[in-house]
Amino acid sequence: MSQYKVFLCHNSNDKPQVRQIRDQLRQKGIATWMDEKDIIGFDDWNRKIKENIPQINAVAVFLGSSGFGDWQQREIILIEQEISRRQNRKFFWSKQETTLRVGLVLLPSCQQTFKEIRNKYSTTPYAWLFDYQVVDWCTSKAPEKELIRAIIGKPRDSNLHVDLLLSERGVDYRRLRNLLTAGEWKEADQETFAVMLKATGGKSLWDFDPINNFPCTDLRTIDQLWVKYSDGRFGLSVQKRIWESVGKDSPTRRELLEYFGVRVGWWGGKWKRWLYYEDLTFNINAPHGHLPAMPLLEKSGIEGTYDRGTEYDVEDGGSNYGVFLMGMFLMASCLFSRVQTCKL
Repeated sequence: MSQYKVFLCHNSNDKPQVRQIRDQLRQKGIATWMDEKDIIGFDDWNRKIKENIPQINAVAVFLGSSGFGDWQQREIILIEQEISRRQNRKFFWSKQETTLRVGLVLLPSCQQTFKEIRNKYSTTPYAWLFDYQVVDWCTSKAPEKELIRAIIGKPRDSNLHVDLLLSERGVDYRRLRNLLTAGEWKEADQETFAVMLKATGGKSLWDFDPINNFPCTDLRTIDQLWVKYSDGRFGLSVQKRIWESVGKDSPTRRELLEYFGVRVGWWGGKWKRWLYYEDLTFNINAPHGHLPAMPLLEKSGIEGTYDRGTEYDVEDGGSNYGVFLMGMFLMASCLFSRVQTCKL
């Protein structure tokens, strides 16, 4: 199940518009739930809603020109009850999300201003919705991004916290920050590789010396951007902790690499091999440490991975696969050693 599952609470008259927004969210890796079928009978509807609401992280309540629909009004009441239930329940032994994030989404068909709509519903049972974040699809410059940030729990004014884009080599990290902010994970991964090359003066990262002497200020900037905009899911420091964790139970270099690959989602699949770069998961639901990938997979990901096809160990070096693993092991060791030295 996706890390972020959002319930799209809507009037059936607005379903075409809501479907478009749903598709945009899914493209960004946000799992959604909405009733695609007309639910006949209150008992069936009630059962479906009650089965799904406890599993969701967020609710987007949509409002269009038709107002709140009859079934939608009942859903809003159940949502309010779920908010109260989570606030009163103590999750002593569970890591389950205890807060249900709720946002009101004004659809393009909604002709009134936010102030007019709020006044209209101020004396109704739904007035509490206007105390939560509101995303106006007509007036917002980036409504999709604003909605995603609300779903994953980032406050609207989070962009007011200035990122210190420091560099010892004069590298401009603004494009990387903007790509991460927008959730453009693949482009951000490729930009990470590009800025790392700039920070080394254009030297190949697989020459090892550039990594051993990589400027800590730049490495920290890159890592902090990834960690911040993925909510701690991605980043070099995240990968380093996973590397150290699997290293405790890996007697050989080959096992260490493959265990690490499995944990971060780079190794596996039907053929039990290292994945091609295009097969990686470029959304927020990827495994922890999945990104950035290109700094470590430059040789394997861009030029194609080696099939296993041999029983040689990494230390053997008697096959393409062995040579590939040896190079990747040395690269990973150098990179994570530098991360440790820079105290990320």
